[in-house]
Amino acid sequence: MYKVLLVDDEPSIREGLTTIIDWEKYSFQVVATAGSGREAIACYNELKPDLTIIDIRMPGMTGLEVIEEIRQHEPDAHFLILSGYADFDYAKKAISFGVDGYLLKPVDEEEIIAELERIAVQLHQERETHARYASDDTAYREHQIEMLLYDSLQGNGSNEEDSLGLHWPQYQVVLLEIHAALDLQRGNEMKRKLIEAFDQKERGIVFSFHSGLGLLIKETITQNTSAQSLYDELQALLAEWNVQMFAAAGEPVHSTADIARSYTQASSLLAERFLFTEHRIKRWDEDRFTPSLTQGEGMASEVDGTLEPDEVELADKLYYALDIRSSESVMRVLGEMEERLIPYHWTEQAIKTAFSQVLSLAFNKLAAANQHMESIMQEHSVLINEVYHQFTMADLKAMAADHLNRLIQRMGGGSTDTVMKQMIEFIQRNPGENLKLEVLAEVFNYNSSYLGKLFKNHTGESFNAFLDKVRIEKAKELLDEGLKVHQVASRVGYANVDYFHGKFKKYVGESPSAYKQARSQSQVRGTTQPRAAMSDEE
Repeated sequence: MYKVLLVDDEPSIREGLTTIIDWEKYSFQVVATAGSGREAIACYNELKPDLTIIDIRMPGMTGLEVIEEIRQHEPDAHFLILSGYADFDYAKKAISFGVDGYLLKPVDEEEIIAELERIAVQLHQERETHARYASDDTAYREHQIEMLLYDSLQGNGSNEEDSLGLHWPQYQVVLLEIHAALDLQRGNEMKRKLIEAFDQKERGIVFSFHSGLGLLIKETITQNTSAQSLYDELQALLAEWNVQMFAAAGEPVHSTADIARSYTQASSLLAERFLFTEHRIKRWDEDRFTPSLTQGEGMASEVDGTLEPDEVELADKLYYALDIRSSESVMRVLGEMEERLIPYHWTEQAIKTAFSQVLSLAFNKLAAANQHMESIMQEHSVLINEVYHQFTMADLKAMAADHLNRLIQRMGGGSTDTVMKQMIEFIQRNPGENLKLEVLAEVFNYNSSYLGKLFKNHTGESFNAFLDKVRIEKAKELLDEGLKVHQVASRVGYANVDYFHGKFKKYVGESPSAYKQARSQSQVRGTTQPRAAMSDEE
């Protein structure tokens, strides 16, 4: 059983998590709960849990501060964070502490079970990595190569080539990150398969490292062809376990004292696995992704907890694409998200968090405009959870496209409406949005000047004039409902009340206040003559 510590300042959440899950069924046992950060650290130091599930926001010492303090002494500890929709900024900070994932409140039973199953596999693999059998010659060789790496990384000399028989002309480290539904027995079988192909045929040595398996090989790979060939061989060897594998190779070296350098290069490269685009071994001498030092042209940092402007803009574009039920537009926006978010965020967890923010903002707008569709927020919850389970950016993009296109179909997408009709209906549904012809042109994939001409030919009015008329008609409805003038101005997209006054008078012939007063007087007169109204109907 793997030990679990539950941390949340709300007793109801601690009790709920303890009782709704059959922990033992998934190889876990709740050994303690804590209601504060300090209590959590004390429990952790005493019980050494395998997994800590912790609220990201707590009074006093936050969940992030707890993780940071524990990480100083236990760098390999596992954490799941509990987060509300409003806590994305905190979640972004948590990526630097290497959390295993996060769960949205209120916690869904199926989501936490999926996380437990995933983490259980990781814990099984880690226990396997630490298992050593001194009597087994293969395990002994593995232990020796790990000691060689350790000594080299510590700057100590080593003569392990004599005990290992490593009188090779060159040495190269290849690291494999393997994802599959494996228990301990299957994991051992998979490792033995590689040992048969490399150790027993004197092609190299198989060893374990913190997140997978490593190969020390003497037939080095220096070209894409040899990198592809070895990758294909490894995939074939492991095919029966249906694995998803990522691999990286450090440079070939001529001395065992330099093996650690090859290992470090491979490990650094494998850390960028999320941005891998090809199914082969990534080489140390290939172009590496370099993050933008300026955070991208035109991008601003967070101010007062608000999102970067680009993420808000991307969320608006995605909302527009979903609202017009256009799969083609969704794909364009997803492509733009990839192009603009990667240079700014560039690490796996930061990209995933930024992606989640854009999706959440877009879904919140979509849900507000389609309150009758409960499936929108249900899809949102599933989609956000899936974001954090994707292994590469390509996987993430494909998964998001699949979810969003299925949502479009449920919303009645795929119609043959013309662009103009879609555009008009979109404006009528969203008069309060900050609508600009240039942004809509991007969504519909048109040149903005050309789209403006098409729009005027179709409606007989310019885009801005048509938008003003739609907004004024909506304003009249809201004034009839009793809203105040400044509230109406904001609701229909006019930030400046005086500007709204001018527009309203231009199209209606009187000010909003005069219009509202006249309508109120008319309604009062109507209520004083109910009998006449009834006789008219009769």
